[in-house]
Amino acid sequence: MAAEVLKKKIQDLMAERDNALEKGDGLESDLNQMKEQLLKAEFEKKELERRFRLTEDELDNQSTVRNDLKKKSINLTVEDERIKDDMKSQVQSIIEMEELIQLIDRRYEELELDYNETMEDLNAL
Repeated sequence: MAAEVLKKKIQDLMAERDNALEKGDGLESDLNQMKEQLLKAEFEKKELERRFRLTEDELDNQSTVRNDLKKKSINLTVEDERIKDDMKSQVQSIIEMEELIQLIDRRYEELELDYNETMEDLNAL
């Protein structure tokens, strides 16, 4: 019974880990897109300066976009690290649960053997 509960708990933790992995993959993809957007924004800024000698307002706008993208990139990086830490923690919890289940299984087998021996002894009397 306890082993079943623990196995269910492990399955739930594994499902949470899978969800976290999917979320981490999505965040990593978003981060890469943001980095690409940042590179494009920086390239566009330089190109526009060279061709049209941008006005100060236009430069400010490009700078704001770049700073916003940098902030988003930093936030995504921080979130990605948090998710990785969560996943490591969940994996460790799963490992500990698996070890506990193995210990319970071994103890159950030992008790079952003791019970069978006791019953044999009682039957022998």
